[in-house]
Amino acid sequence: MTDQEAQEQPRKHTKPTRRAWIMRGVVTPIFGLLAVACIVFGVLNSTVWKPSRNITATAQAHSTQYVVIDPGVLDLVDTAVTVSADNGKTASSSGTEAGADAAEDSQNQQTSQDQQAQTEPQVCMAVGSAKDVSGWLAGEPYVRVTGLDTWQTLSTSEEQAKGTASTSQNQVAFADSDMWSQVECGSTSTTMHLNNAQPAQVMLIDFGTKAPSADLSMQWVRQRVPDFALPWYFGGGLCAVLAVLSASVFAMEPHTRRKKQAESAQAKPKAAKSADEPTIGAALVGTFAALKPRPKKAGAKGSARHGRHASAAKDESGQQGAPTVVDPGARNIVAEHANLAAGDETVEHEAEGETTSVISADELQAYFARLAQEVGAEPAAGDEQQPSADQSEGKENE
Repeated sequence: MTDQEAQEQPRKHTKPTRRAWIMRGVVTPIFGLLAVACIVFGVLNSTVWKPSRNITATAQAHSTQYVVIDPGVLDLVDTAVTVSADNGKTASSSGTEAGADAAEDSQNQQTSQDQQAQTEPQVCMAVGSAKDVSGWLAGEPYVRVTGLDTWQTLSTSEEQAKGTASTSQNQVAFADSDMWSQVECGSTSTTMHLNNAQPAQVMLIDFGTKAPSADLSMQWVRQRVPDFALPWYFGGGLCAVLAVLSASVFAMEPHTRRKKQAESAQAKPKAAKSADEPTIGAALVGTFAALKPRPKKAGAKGSARHGRHASAAKDESGQQGAPTVVDPGARNIVAEHANLAAGDETVEHEAEGETTSVISADELQAYFARLAQEVGAEPAAGDEQQPSADQSEGKENE
């Protein structure tokens, strides 16, 4: 079969394995759908379902004169809060009697309106401590605001204050009491805004008389709105990555995957370290060894001026024998400079009195040769004189 015939034959596609069919046909579509769903929910949470910055919660109090907002409720959503209270009455209803007789004088009408304004109870709210509020409410029933049922509704409960209510007619007016840090009053409704509400602060609302149906509202403007879209986006990205891996890496058989990993490892071999390249540890050891001072030998001061000649002779004798291996890391450069400086000073001091001459090796050998000849001549002369002395002694004995 020729090459042309082999090329003309259609290629046979191998049937995918069970593992590949499951991963690519079942698992990958599931992760893909999850990724799309997460992205859709993320878009909805960032647009339509995005939390509002303005939170307004309301509540109603029936047949009560006092309403107490518990500690921690004023700053429940944000530190900036606006509280409004309304006793359910309108200004027009309070002036119906004054406008009933239109034929009366204007002076009489103004007088009646002033008298009604003085006798009509006011709506006041004050901020104070829990102790002061409890003292003012001694023995009185009140409505307690404990928190939020939903983002639009306040949770309330009816309570009875401990103690005995005061029956004295000379009590201080609610707006004139020094127990409160901040007070606001109005004819039928009032509003108070707190820029920095504290967790320990308590608000007390006094409607003057038992209001049949009083309305209470609290409004916050959140500075930080929670972002619920980011977790959905993160989950969608993770599902998309898992879908890609399921269709590629996880669909391969384990032995095929290991084979490809081995081939990629062989294609990119790690560069071997050079044997001559010094390591970081060796370089640090050599540096500290060079900086470490060496101990001086005994008698080094007296022979300082001969140090250079001794080192020169040592170098010459070393050249005749085996080669000397010099270790640059073992040299103490600081000590050598110190010895050289000390030797130069010694030579300068002694050069004032006398001059030191340098004797070469040939001159030294010639000197020893002459000395040997002179020492050998003196015993010869002594042997010639010795017999004469013995002869004289023998003659004396005779």
